[in-house]
Amino acid sequence: MDFKYFFKYTLDGRTTKITNKENEDFSFEMRDNVHSLKLILQPKQPLQILEFYVQMDYTFHEGSRFFANGFQSWTDTKEFTRNETEAGLNTVGKSFFGKMYGMKYVGDYTFIHSDRKKGQFHSNGFAYVRNGNTYDLFGSLNDRTGYTLIYADMHANTVRFAKDLDGITIREPYEILNMFIFGGEYDEVFDAYFDEMGIKPLTDEKIKGYTSWYNYYQDISEEIILRDLNALAAEKEYVNTYQVDDGYETKVGDWFPVDDKKFPHGMKPIADAIHEKGFKAGIWLAPFGVQNGSKIYKEHKDWLVKDEKGKPVPVGHNWGGFYALDIYHPAARQHIKDVFHEVLDVWGFDMVKLDFLYAASVIPMHGKTRGEIAYDSIDFLRECVGDKPILACGVQQMPCFGKVEYMRIGPDMALWWEHRFLRRNMHREDVSTPNAIHNSIYRRCLNGRAFLCDPDVFLLRRDNIEFTFEQQKALAKFIKLFGGVLFMSDDISKYNEEQLTVFKDVLSDDDSKIINVIEDNNKVFIDYEQGGQPHVLAFDITTGTIY
Repeated sequence: MDFKYFFKYTLDGRTTKITNKENEDFSFEMRDNVHSLKLILQPKQPLQILEFYVQMDYTFHEGSRFFANGFQSWTDTKEFTRNETEAGLNTVGKSFFGKMYGMKYVGDYTFIHSDRKKGQFHSNGFAYVRNGNTYDLFGSLNDRTGYTLIYADMHANTVRFAKDLDGITIREPYEILNMFIFGGEYDEVFDAYFDEMGIKPLTDEKIKGYTSWYNYYQDISEEIILRDLNALAAEKEYVNTYQVDDGYETKVGDWFPVDDKKFPHGMKPIADAIHEKGFKAGIWLAPFGVQNGSKIYKEHKDWLVKDEKGKPVPVGHNWGGFYALDIYHPAARQHIKDVFHEVLDVWGFDMVKLDFLYAASVIPMHGKTRGEIAYDSIDFLRECVGDKPILACGVQQMPCFGKVEYMRIGPDMALWWEHRFLRRNMHREDVSTPNAIHNSIYRRCLNGRAFLCDPDVFLLRRDNIEFTFEQQKALAKFIKLFGGVLFMSDDISKYNEEQLTVFKDVLSDDDSKIINVIEDNNKVFIDYEQGGQPHVLAFDITTGTIY
């Protein structure tokens, strides 16, 4: 393979751009074969990298599709044609409001190069080009050294491999790129990729059950949780997990004592009640999140991720704005450990859904790249949680490969189908049913290889929702086919016989499997088998029209 190099760095106050593999300051040791490209930077003097990439020629055909993997769980992810444009940080995200709440840190907006032109796309960690039923996969084998970004220009016929190396000075030999390049059919290329990484999932047990979020959001209480639990217990043969989501805490970051108006007896009796019904008890946490106005924010600003001026960095608009704990600060680190001890060992919960995990690594710091911090943060969570299952959410995928049992691989679904105007003008990580569907389709390669995928919930209730029942049945079947996490958020005591039949179908163990997925102009056709019989699930992803 022939590659073109671009390298920009600073040394002793001077900036140098070079397209060669060697000069008086550095050399590259290149190791490549038919399926891999590995580059080791050999610095002759300490170098601060400003930009690096290698580029190869690649012939994109009229019918070629480029798969662009989004930055984190919620980032929209799909295949693109040469006539499409990739989304970015939009009007609200760029506004004063967006800047005040740090919306640019929710995605990769601070370190990617994007002109948002037709046919130009970027992908995080891994990507592929599909030509008919043949896939050319480009996958990073190591993002701990820094995020790998794969750029495609479908009109200039180039593919570029870049690295986010902000924040570090390289003094010793450094693995600057490690790529796996492989062609074949869909399962063939992804099996080969994960075999090359030596990654295997931690479990094959699906989560089946309930989460409180998609009905009540933060408006939960002991009464609601126990009422829905008692209703679900009537169908306990289909369920193994009952999860309490956001809303029990006084503020995000202040995890205990809990809100005693909502949960006057605390959370241990809730976990005990869930166990009495024969279910595993799950609970939601944002372990790195610190809400503006929380006690932690007021009393321990020194624990927070801060910019070069020492000012806490806002990392999102949720809960009226929030910040992130610095996982390298000893007191902050101990605080996080204490939270998990309380939740797992004192309250007695069996599984944790850990959300907004991207927040720990929004900027390079402590001489580490964003990628290294992301990997360190997941390793730290694994240490805190031990062998209890983690459902990771709002997080980059590669640091979680083989490290968490379950992962949300799309944004929150809305309680309606179409992606509305205001939502489209936030950022790529906002609530969206079409984006959740796209992400589940195009990240299905991770399900059973890196972890079990959580495609988000199926909802069958007819109150507090804007889907038609036909749309709900289609989404329920979709979740069953694409998910290793099968959650709903309904009070099933209100189900009629038809709703209960769909509920049982989704959660039943059977031989359902996807045979083929075809998407054309947002119309998706999913060929699958169930009970040995062929079926087709077909709908318009953008409008919710069922075929």
